Amino acid sequence: MIPQTKSQPVNQSLNAAARSLDAVARAHATRGHSLIELLIVVALLGVVTSLALPQLLVQRRLSRSVSVTREIMTALRQTRQLAMNQRQAFTFQYNNTTKQISIIDHNSNLGAALLLDAAYPNTAGSQIFTTTPLAPDPLLSSEITYGIPSGLPAGALTDGISMTALFNAQINITFQPDGSVIDGAGNPVGRAMFIYNNRAARETATAISVIGASGRVKVWRYDANANVYAE
Repeated sequence: MIPQTKSQPVNQSLNAAARSLDAVARAHATRGHSLIELLIVVALLGVVTSLALPQLLVQRRLSRSVSVTREIMTALRQTRQLAMNQRQAFTFQYNNTTKQISIIDHNSNLGAALLLDAAYPNTAGSQIFTTTPLAPDPLLSSEITYGIPSGLPAGALTDGISMTALFNAQINITFQPDGSVIDGAGNPVGRAMFIYNNRAARETATAISVIGASGRVKVWRYDANANVYAE
């Protein structure tokens, strides 16, 4: 066995310390490099996000605007189904001031006489079945516009139904027990609503029509290539 000198333990300790310091230095260097990379990645993500976020918000708003038409269509079909199931008149109501749609249960079947009632659509015995806002976040109620954007065809849809004018900022479409929609004289009458988002008028221009004789509900979207509202 080779005898150990006094300097050997010291050298071993120094070497171990040196190795430890070297390891720490390498760890610090590694951490510093990773931190720099992380900061670069975060900076790049910030730039990409700042560029993409406005577009994402626009797309979300456009998507929400399209769903407004879907909600109107669904409410109209529900109103018709309720009238047929319960064998009494139900009215779909759109309020352009509050940007809400309501379904009114008239609890009666008075035919054309219901439409001629001075209190229509809030006739005696009527009650609100449901009320739905059309502009949940991120869509603002001020963006929802009833009508046809400037420059778009303003004539009748291909089913022959033209836009129904608002009366007292409202449109009321009453379905009879057979699902039809009639006027005050008892004749079938078609109705059509035109809706768009005024922040992207051409991209969101839509229409919903109701055929009087059957009560069938159809959705139309503006086709910029053909310059028509297409079913």
